[in-house]
Amino acid sequence: MSYRIDLGEVGSPGPGFVPFLSGCLLIFLSFIYLIKILFFPLDSQWKKSFWEGIRWDRTALVVAASIAYILLLPILGYLIVTFLFLAFLGKLMELRKWKTILIVSALSAGISFFIFGVWLKCQFPKGLFYI
Repeated sequence: MSYRIDLGEVGSPGPGFVPFLSGCLLIFLSFIYLIKILFFPLDSQWKKSFWEGIRWDRTALVVAASIAYILLLPILGYLIVTFLFLAFLGKLMELRKWKTILIVSALSAGISFFIFGVWLKCQFPKGLFYI
């Protein structure tokens, strides 16, 4: 489909250029993975040890936080929800103290809003406290 849209020229890529290259890269990597699986199968001990150390409770919390982020974004707006999401993930990963997590979350949300919202003029959900 991306080929039908328009790939453009070398100096002037069209709207189908990036999806086309992404699709080609996925096909290439899938082919390499298929060859790896067919000719170099993994032993069962490696599979067992790979899944052994995963903390499923944290995985479920990250999925739940991502769903909450998506649902709250149009209601509260980008800055507030992104700040809360990053603070939650920072505390979940036990990176630093609360003060550091809150500062890093605020800076990350603010800088990303400035770059995408102000400088590049991307549209964000307005939410309650839109700047």
